[in-house]
Amino acid sequence: MTLTITRPCALLHITGDEITSLLDAVLAHASQDGDDLAMLRQLHIEVCEGDLRLVCSDRFTMAIARVPLTSTTEDFACTFAVSAWRIRELIRAFEGSDGVTVAIEERRLVVTNDDKSYSIPGEKSELPWRKALGRFLTPAAAPTGRILVNPALLARVGPARALHPDAPLQMQMHGEHGAMVATLGEHFLVIVMPIQNNGRLNKQALPDRPLDTWFDLLDEH
Repeated sequence: MTLTITRPCALLHITGDEITSLLDAVLAHASQDGDDLAMLRQLHIEVCEGDLRLVCSDRFTMAIARVPLTSTTEDFACTFAVSAWRIRELIRAFEGSDGVTVAIEERRLVVTNDDKSYSIPGEKSELPWRKALGRFLTPAAAPTGRILVNPALLARVGPARALHPDAPLQMQMHGEHGAMVATLGEHFLVIVMPIQNNGRLNKQALPDRPLDTWFDLLDEH
């Protein structure tokens, strides 16, 4: 299927599995409660400085993903929001596809492969995600208390919620190189051991100041 572009836009060429993984990582942080504010049930899309940014938040967590665009027209930038529910439904149609083109127009998202195309109109993004980011992403001379954790291990805690639906998960960090200990009520405890940086890890993937590459987002607006 040929994608015809007639207005300023940005393009991302990606596989179906890659776009599914990217969106799943962010959409997990969007609210699924129909009583919540609309902005919390949306995927917020931004094109700026040659990057695509995807943001979701339900107040309790916020996820930001960014990926370099394959191509974009000169000085093109935009920001808008689309329904997280619609995106969840859409991305399943592209799983396993060898090639997917994502076109981001001023207020429209178009996702296409060889045999199907979906166009989703957007609306004004009302989520103050950059303001929220600024509250917590504060430059520090020497960040402390960091541990390395495999995200897949944290995901294992989720099913335990059924044991005590009304109780929060309480987490404690035992030192910079210690374990993460979490309890759910009086009947469930989990220990998540950190990844030990024993010199065998990829140093490029573990910068000394991991937050520094994100500070530029605070100064854009």
